[in-house]
Amino acid sequence: MILGSSFERKRPNIASAFFYKAVKSLNKGGTIGCILPYSIFTSDTYTKIRQEIKDEINVSLAAKLGNYVFEDALTDVCFFIGTKAKSIVSPKLIWCRNEKNIAPETLVDLRKMEANNQQAIERNNYSIYYSPQFLLNNNWKVISLKNNTFKQNLDRFVLDGKLIPIADIFSINQGALSGIRNIFKLSKKDYSILPKDEKIYFRPVITNKSINCGNIEIFEYIWFPYNKNGIIIKKETELKTISFAKEVLIPQKELLAKRNGIKEWWGLTRPRNWQYEKEIRLYSNRFGNSDSFAIDTKGYCVIEEGNAFIPNIKLSIDDYYFYLSVFSSNIFDNLLSIYSKQLAGGDWYDLGAKYTNNIPIPNVDLEDIRESEQYYRLVELGNELAIGNAYVKHAIGDVVKLYYPNVKL
Repeated sequence: MILGSSFERKRPNIASAFFYKAVKSLNKGGTIGCILPYSIFTSDTYTKIRQEIKDEINVSLAAKLGNYVFEDALTDVCFFIGTKAKSIVSPKLIWCRNEKNIAPETLVDLRKMEANNQQAIERNNYSIYYSPQFLLNNNWKVISLKNNTFKQNLDRFVLDGKLIPIADIFSINQGALSGIRNIFKLSKKDYSILPKDEKIYFRPVITNKSINCGNIEIFEYIWFPYNKNGIIIKKETELKTISFAKEVLIPQKELLAKRNGIKEWWGLTRPRNWQYEKEIRLYSNRFGNSDSFAIDTKGYCVIEEGNAFIPNIKLSIDDYYFYLSVFSSNIFDNLLSIYSKQLAGGDWYDLGAKYTNNIPIPNVDLEDIRESEQYYRLVELGNELAIGNAYVKHAIGDVVKLYYPNVKL
C-alpha cells in the first residue's frame, strides 16, 4: 500500500495516496501543486500524512475554495503548493466562504495581490493572507483573516483560564438511533388518540425541525419502551397487549430482527441509556448554528436527530439558561466558523462533539462568573429565548461578547 504506516485505517480517499506519492517523488528543489478534497487538510484520518508532508515540504500556499468549484460535484475543494527545500517560508492562505461564485472572484484578487505585492486582502466573502502559525498544528484548517486573529486571542484566553473548552463542561452525546426509519414514530394526532395506558410507551421526539432559536416544538412521538431501569417490555408475548405493537411492530418483526447489535427486536437500535432518566437537557440539532439550541426543562423528550450536552459538572437550572444564551449568540456562530465543519449552502455547521469539543466558552463553575451581573442577565435572556422571544438574540450577543477577546467580528 502506498501510504504504508502513515495510514492505519481502511479505505482512504484515493487522492491522499496520489498526494503522498507525489510528495515522496519530489527531487530537492521540486515543487508540487495540486487540487485535493479539503478533508485531507482537516480530517484526523490524515494526521500522520500531514505530519510527514510538513516535515519534507515547505508549504507556500494552502487554499480552501469550497463546494462550488466544479459543477455537479459536492467535494469541498482545497489547493496546495509546496516546495522540497530547506528554507522556511510563511504559507499564504486563501479562505473562501462556501457559496457560489466566490472562488473565481478570490483567484482574481490573488493575481492582483501578487502583482501589487500586497501582504493581505480581507473581504466579507474571502481572505488572502500570510500565517506563520498555520503549520504549528496538525490540522490545516484554513479560516478567514479576522477569525485567524480572533483565534490567536482565544488561545491566550484559554491559557489564562478566562475561557474553557466545551468538553470540560459538557459531554456531547448523539441522539437515539431507531435503526429503521419511520416505523417507531407517530404523528402528534395519532399519539393523541392512543389508549391512555399505551402512551407510557411513547415520548416526544426531537428531530432537526423541532429546535428553532431556543424553542422546542414537538411534531412526533417515538416508541420508547424504557424507564430509568431499562426496557419495560421484557418478553415478546407482552407486545400482544399493545395495539401499536400488534398493528405496526409485530408485522415488521423479521425486518426489525435483522438490525445489528440489538437485544430486543422490538426496541430501538440505540436508545442511549442516558435518555432513560427524565432530566433537564440542553439539546442541539445535528447540523445548524446559533439558532439550533434549546432546553427541555422536564427532560421528557427523546432526541433522535441531534445532540445532548450532558454536564460533566453540577449545573443549576440557571446555569443551563446561561449556556443556552452563550450557544445562541452571534459570537458562537463565529466560533463555529473557526472550529466546526461548514456545510454547503450557507452558515450551517456540524454541531457534533468532534467539531465542537474544543470551542472555548465561559466556565460557569468559577465564582466570579456565576456571581457576575452578566451571568444573571444571560440567565434572564435565556429564559426569554426559551419561551419563544427570539428578539432577545441581539441583546444576548451584546452580553456574551464581554467574555471574549475584543476583536471586531
